[in-house]
Parts: sequence; C-alpha cells; structure tokens
Amino acid sequence: MVRRDARLRDTLPVEITSLVGRQTETAEIKSLLAHSRLVTLTGPGGVGKTRLGYHVARQVRGAFADGVWTIPLADLSQPDLIAATVAARIGVSLSAGDDLGDLVAAIDERQMLLVLDNCEHLVDAVADVTFALLCGCPSLRVLATSREVLRVEGEAPFRVPPLPLPSREAGLQPGKAQSYASVALFLERAGALNPDIAAGRYDEQSVVELCRQLDGLPLAIELAAAGSRWLSVESMLTHGGDPLAPATRVSRSTPERHRSLRASLDYSYDLCTSQARVLWARLSVFRGGATLEAVQAVCAGPDLPADAVWTALCELTDKSLVVLDGSRYTMLETIRLYGAQLLHQAGELEVVRETHLRQVLAMAESVEEGWFGPHQLRLLSQVSADQANVRAALEGALTSPGRAGTGLRIASSLWMFWISLGLPGEGRRWLSRLLTASEPTDPERAAALWIHGFLCAVNGDYPAAREQLAECERIAAKVGDAASVAHARSSLGIAELFEGRLEPAIEHLEAGVEMERAVPGGPPYLADALLNLGLAYCYLGRLDEAHKVLTEASQLCAAYGEGLLLSWALAFLGLEELLRGHAESAAGLARESLVRKRSLDNRQGMIWAIELMAWTAVEVGDAQRAAVLFGVGEARAGDFGPPFHGFGGMREWHDRYAARAATGLGVSGYRSALGHGRRLTLDEAASVALGEVLAKPDDIDNPLQDLPLTRREQEIARLVATGKTNREIADELVISPRTVDTHVQRILTKLDFTSRSQVAALIATTRSPEPPAPA
Repeated sequence: MVRRDARLRDTLPVEITSLVGRQTETAEIKSLLAHSRLVTLTGPGGVGKTRLGYHVARQVRGAFADGVWTIPLADLSQPDLIAATVAARIGVSLSAGDDLGDLVAAIDERQMLLVLDNCEHLVDAVADVTFALLCGCPSLRVLATSREVLRVEGEAPFRVPPLPLPSREAGLQPGKAQSYASVALFLERAGALNPDIAAGRYDEQSVVELCRQLDGLPLAIELAAAGSRWLSVESMLTHGGDPLAPATRVSRSTPERHRSLRASLDYSYDLCTSQARVLWARLSVFRGGATLEAVQAVCAGPDLPADAVWTALCELTDKSLVVLDGSRYTMLETIRLYGAQLLHQAGELEVVRETHLRQVLAMAESVEEGWFGPHQLRLLSQVSADQANVRAALEGALTSPGRAGTGLRIASSLWMFWISLGLPGEGRRWLSRLLTASEPTDPERAAALWIHGFLCAVNGDYPAAREQLAECERIAAKVGDAASVAHARSSLGIAELFEGRLEPAIEHLEAGVEMERAVPGGPPYLADALLNLGLAYCYLGRLDEAHKVLTEASQLCAAYGEGLLLSWALAFLGLEELLRGHAESAAGLARESLVRKRSLDNRQGMIWAIELMAWTAVEVGDAQRAAVLFGVGEARAGDFGPPFHGFGGMREWHDRYAARAATGLGVSGYRSALGHGRRLTLDEAASVALGEVLAKPDDIDNPLQDLPLTRREQEIARLVATGKTNREIADELVISPRTVDTHVQRILTKLDFTSRSQVAALIATTRSPEPPAPA
C-alpha cells in the first residue's frame, strides 16, 4: 500500500555561505532543465557540482508545484536501496513489494524535481532507477550530480568547469583580480577568517598564483582559505607546492571525502578499475595533455596491455578525471599530481619517464626531418601543442643521469620551432643547460653548439654566439662534420650582421652559402643562408645581388612546399623593392609575407612584416595607418627577444620612416595613432595592416578603454547596449552562444553590475554627443 506523507515539502538545504560566480553556468543549466527531463552535472571531485546543483534547484523551485527534493546518495552503499531512499526523502511509504514500481506510482504525474546528488559510486543502479522514473512519471524532472554521466536516454550532460582564472598571458591590472571568481572566492572566504585579508592587506599576485596552483577548484580554494587563519598566502605557496596536502581544522560539517583534495581524489581512485588506476598513474608523466597515439605509446606496459589503454582512457574520461579537448586528453594539474604520486609509489617513475622522453624525441626528429616541406604547419603545430611535454622531457633529461645527450638531440631537432614561435631565448636556455650537463664526447654536441650559437645571435648575445660557433667549428672539423661547419659559418655571419659589422658579415655569409651548396641534403640550410645574405646585401644597397639570392631562396622554398622561410624571402624581397622606390610592389610582397606568417603563427615574423607594411604605407602617403602600425612595433617588437633581433639596420629604417609619418600627421595626430597601435593585439594589428579593419576606427579615442574590459568584452558590451540577445551577438561575431554568455557575465562581474540595462546605460553615457545638425 502506498501512503503519501501529509508533511510533503522540499528538502533543499539553506545556503550558509554565498555562491561565488557561476552565473553563466546557472543560466545554462536552467536552460537545459527547461528542455530536458534529465540533466547531469559532471566534473572532477571538488569542482562544485553539488553546490551548483542545489543553487540551480533553489532558482527553479517555483516551477515545480510538488516540490524540489534533494536525494543525497554519497553515504548509500547498497544499490537496491535507491528507490527506498528516494521514497523516504519525499515522504512516501512503500509496501513490502516492488519498491521501484511503488515509487513510480507514488510520484505519478506530480510536478517534481529530484536532485540525485553524488551518483558516481552507484551509477548503473541510479541510471536504472532514473530511467524507470522518467518513463513512468511524465511531469518529473531529474537533476543529477555525478563524476560520470548516467547514460540514460534523453540525458543532457553539463560539465561543471573550474572557476575562471586570470591567464598567465594576459596582463592583469592591479586590483582587477577579484573580477575572477576563483580569486573572489578565496578572498571572500579567507576574509571572513583573517582580518588582514579582509582589510586588503595581501599580495594580489600571490593570491592569483595560489588559485592557479589549485586549478580554480572551489573545494581546494575553500580549504586553502580555511588555512589562511594560520598560514599566509605566501607560506601556502611555498608549502611544498602541494595542493594535495591534507587540510587541518576544517569544518566538522564537511563530509570526509571533502576534508582535503587528496581525500576527494582517493574517493575517485577507489571507484576506478585496476587498469584505469594504472593509466591514471602513467598519464601523469604528460604535461598539457597528449593525443591518443602518444598515450598508447607511453602508457602501455605491464598490467596495461596496448589494447586495454583505450578502454581505461574512456573510463577516466567518463569519471571526469580526464577531459577530451579536441584531439588531446588532459588532466587538471591537481589530478595529475595525484597520479604522479601513484606512479612514484608503484616504482614506475623512471621507466615511464624514459618512455616519455623517447616519445618526445621521436616527435622532435620527425619535425627536424619534415619541417622543410608541405607538412610544416602540421608539424610545428604539433610541437606547439606539446610544448609542455617538450619542457617536461628536457627537464627530465637534465635531472636524470645519462639522459643529457637525448635532451640535446631533442632541443637541437626543434631549432626551427624555437625560431618560428619566437622562442629563441627558451631554446638557448635549454641548450646551454644541456651542453653543460652532457659529456664532451657526446655525438650530438657539434650540432647543438651551432644551433645554440645561432639562437644566441638572433637573441642579441653576439659574444656568446661567436664563442659557441667557434667551438662548434673546432669540434665539427675534428670529427669531419662538414654540415655543422657550414651551418656555424652562416650563423656567424648572422651574428656579425645583426651587430652591424657588415664586412665580416658578408664574408661569412657568402662563405656559408658556398659551403651549404657543397653539403649533401642541405636545402633547408642553404635557403636560410641565402635569406640572410640577401638581407645583408639590402642593407649595403647591393640590390641586384640581393634580388638574385632572395629569388633563389624563394624558389627553393616553393619547390619543396615550404612556408616559413618563404614568408621571410617575400618580406626581404619586399624590402628590396621598397629600397628601389617601388612602394606598391613592396606592399604586395609584404602583404603576402604577413598572410603566410599569420597562418603559421610566426609572431616574431609578423612584427617584421607589419613594420615593413608601415614603411610602405609612409611611401604611398598613408601616414595614419603607418603610425598605427609603428605603435604595434614599438609595443610588441621586444616580446620575442631584442626588438628586430637587435639588428641596427632595422632600427635605422624604423626611425627614418617614423619621422616622416610624424611630420605628415603632426605631433597630436601621430601620438593618438601611435597610442592606438600600442593597444592592439598582434592579430588585431595584422588585420589593420591587411586592410581588414580601418586604421582609425570610431573608437580610436575609446572612452571604454579605461574600464577593466578586454577589447572583445568592450565589443560585446556595445552590442548588449543595442538590445541584441546573446544568440544574436553570437551570430554576428561568429562565436558560440556559450562564449557570449561567459563574456556577458564577466562584463557584469567586472563592472559590479547586475543587469544588462546597466551596461546599456553606461554605454549611453560614454558615447560622444551627436554634432548639431547644420542650420
């Protein structure tokens, strides 16, 4: 007999502390609930699934005439008691017969929302009960929280992300860190316990770094905030750098699995199969994620056959311990650190590190072999995606005996990567450390020395370049390595050219070209030597000779389907045309160079091409666009080492053309355009240079620029002010609606607003008044 309890009411717990952030997630989950009868919030332990689920339930309870009911399942260990647990929670008595059937009959057509909380340890049984309830109760909706999805027909999964963090790349204005929910959460919770933090006496950058170390996980941030009663933020940062360290003196009401982040991950570990546990440990050797092929190559082995890796990887992904991001599988750093401890405990750390090192070496050698050809973009993009793995492998090579030679081989094989991504300083630092750690007899040493010298030259350290290249020539000549001798001679010419020593530069560059011609299989290095010789000829005004060698270089690149050196050949050919007085053809070549460099993400090269386009703009009389582009060069040229590699010739040309632009615009106009250029990102500058946007947009004196909004947020704020919906904004800007949702919420948070109408009012007050109509 089914009996309904007369005291029927909802069971939502009262919020004791405020929910920080999550406005965008709340709106999206409410939208999902409006269209789906089952919504499952997934994510790793500590990401805040339960808190967010309860918050959403409070927001929507007015839509459910028969209540919102929370069903905590964390402490339930018997799957056959799920139906009875739900019944007891909602005040229904069951007969001694069919619990699930009685529950379905009791709920029937009642308009209810069940919040099934912490389903992961009973996921199969919860799925069965949920499916039966949804089939038999047409007005019922279910909001579940689980570390893995239920896999029930009609389920709408929502992955709860960590709280937003300031990126390392973006500059953060002082006092603006609180606009990020992760930082705001720490400061709010810690401020309630620590009067110094409440009074604003803390180092903002240290708080940001602590939140980064904690991956923006609310649980980890709350635990750290609790620790602020007896530890400073700086002490927590130096507390072994271990976000998994057990917390002490946490609230007695905190569930055991949330007493520390380690306890939460222990709980996830206990839910994994033995093979998934092995894979979790071995995956920790990767940094920044990995492709399936790399995971299989590194992680297969004892207790995990190659054909079982995929299944184990799917399990970790289902349990929210691994995230598939495009074609890469990634882990939060806190989850990876837990896996690293598992790997150490299993005694497999050195073996897996060695396998990882060999896998990175294989990738680097494939890049060295194929970069001068049609697969260049794919290969360089692969290294860019795996940059964190490269760094981990090189660090491992330095700290493990006998592996420095392998590290040298990796760093040397990636020489074009260091150049193309504007990282000559990083490549130089790795090679310097590895050369110091390696043996004098290592066969990789000669090649590493010329590459190290080359990187020193383009990074502006000419004495170091000469020292490294001279040592390379001595060692290479002794062992009969003619290729390294040739590469060293050309690189020495580059060092002399950039330092302004033109006569020895020409001598070494010309000798280098002839030596490269005599080396078998040397088209990549010959092309590079020809390019630098052509630049030197341009600087000396020997334009016919410059045209000859630069044309040969461009033809060589085109014959092999190569793009990066070709983009440089086009830029230098444009310079040669400009020096002849042919501004229009120079602009066309510079434009083609910039297009190619942008497609390759060759950001240092983009600055050179943009600078050249500024010079051509001066020659054709467009001083406004030239000044904007000069602003870009002045703000960005030093982002990748010394401006223009320290090449004095470029600085002379820059000063000469900039002076002409300033004369054409006047002091005030030039400063205004220059300031606009300094505020542009490199991609925005490329769009200006290519004529995709105006050099003087309506907002060149943008009244919103002093607000803590990015350029994209300013753009969206203006569209919000016109009354457009988020969907309409997404369509206009060709981005996803969720991205617009995120931007709008960040705009509201940063401006301390609560509604879109406040944004519209702000935009209205910042617009310049319309000029009076003519009489």
